[in-house]
Amino acid sequence: MKDVKYFYLFQIYGKVLTPLQAEMTEMYYSFDMSLSEIAEIKGVSRQSVEGTLKKSREELDRLEQKLGNYALTLRLKRFAEDLPEDYKTRLTEILEE
Repeated sequence: MKDVKYFYLFQIYGKVLTPLQAEMTEMYYSFDMSLSEIAEIKGVSRQSVEGTLKKSREELDRLEQKLGNYALTLRLKRFAEDLPEDYKTRLTEILEE
């Protein structure tokens, strides 16, 4: 199973990846394509796709470690669980924008 964390990290930090990294990461995490499918579409080896995704994950992890946006979002969502329903709904809407 694919790590959902990278789907969210890509949503937050994807614009800083190289165009190729961004495209392959989106194909893999957002469109649920396999390494082989991506390799066939891009005309590269499966190992090349795997290497590109590894570099993408490393960059996404590095950005999250420095900036912490994903961790903050998770903490705010947990905090929202204890709020009155109208506040909870509004905070959740803000976090998902």
